[in-house]
Amino acid sequence: MQHHDPELKRIAQERAAGLAMIGTILFFTVIGTGVGVFYEKPAIGAMAGAFVGVVIGFWLVPGLMRDLD
Repeated sequence: MQHHDPELKRIAQERAAGLAMIGTILFFTVIGTGVGVFYEKPAIGAMAGAFVGVVIGFWLVPGLMRDLD
């Protein structure tokens, strides 16, 4: 018999949201670094990519988490 603890479900959803946000930021940072290497400015590309990752993460992650409820 399984017991579904709502507190554990909430914690798991918060962890999933955090990991999705970190993954989004890292993905766009790597993409930005790649573009920056092409233009010989990898640090600027990484910072721009991280900024874009945060913006897109705040837009994308809540929608993903809404589907888990």
